[in-house]
Amino acid sequence: MGWGAGVRTAALIMTWCDATSERDGRFDHGRRAGHDRAFGALSASLSDCFARSESRETFARMTRGMLMELEDVNCWSPAEAIGERGPHRQHHLLSRAVWDEQTVRERTAAWAVDLLDDGDGILIADETGDAKSSTDAVAAARQYSGSVGGEALCQVAVHLTFATAAGHCLIDWRLYFTKEWAGDEERRELTGVPDKLGFASKPQLAARMARAAHQQGISASFFLGDEVYGGRELRTACRELGLGYVVGVRSDRQVTTPAAKLSVTQMAARLPKRAWQRMRTGAGQKGVRDYDWAMIEVTADDTPPHTTATRGRPSCWSAGTATPAPCPTTAASPPGR
Repeated sequence: MGWGAGVRTAALIMTWCDATSERDGRFDHGRRAGHDRAFGALSASLSDCFARSESRETFARMTRGMLMELEDVNCWSPAEAIGERGPHRQHHLLSRAVWDEQTVRERTAAWAVDLLDDGDGILIADETGDAKSSTDAVAAARQYSGSVGGEALCQVAVHLTFATAAGHCLIDWRLYFTKEWAGDEERRELTGVPDKLGFASKPQLAARMARAAHQQGISASFFLGDEVYGGRELRTACRELGLGYVVGVRSDRQVTTPAAKLSVTQMAARLPKRAWQRMRTGAGQKGVRDYDWAMIEVTADDTPPHTTATRGRPSCWSAGTATPAPCPTTAASPPGR
């Protein structure tokens, strides 16, 4: 589990470097010196997370190596990049040394959020997979992951990102256990998985991370997620935390309007053309993303106690299509309602 902390701590630092470079211009030697000072200050703030000074120094050196532009990142490549003879110190850090991974992650996240926060941050949930060659790895199972190109033997983790106009940073992650893997006591014992870690759906993991961010004082206006995160339980959690949300839902999802109960696809098809407003949401691998949006009032199914039960939700489809596109319809709720 320590290796995961090292990877994600480096990702947080690298995200901030990328964000400040994009905002302030070319990454020159003066800015590099500033980054070095910031990295040194962050490392010093984590000193009490390590039982021994040698472990703390190895962690700092390993993270610096991971921030370098390497074709592949494993224990060997960062070790060679920072001039060590081999990965033995890193192996010791990740397998036997005593250090507080959770506190390292939380402090690094708070550090990065403080740099990026402009008062209008958003939380984004998504998952990624790492291909594995054996089910001996913790939580490795044959499952779907878009990042590995479909169904494959992989580990899947749900991530929570904090984003503003200045940049974005990873603030939390949770490993996803399939029901089969979580219930395999022999594999759990062999890999040292704690009893408190068991099966939880991806939306449940995202809700836990959103609550943890709230408890840590990380303030955001909205929560964003794709169709995986559009269920009622997570949407209710967002409203309880005072978060607005924009999430995908299935195209056959039934919603209740003042006039009738319809699927979101049927509801979108009944709207006149003048009800739609075209907006560009950004660019992706397949080009620019233009969507038409319309506001439709529906009866909420995710209302926490003492909360108004009805509000508008935009529906969307890709611009240039005569019928709703395959992209998931979105459900949206303003913050604090």
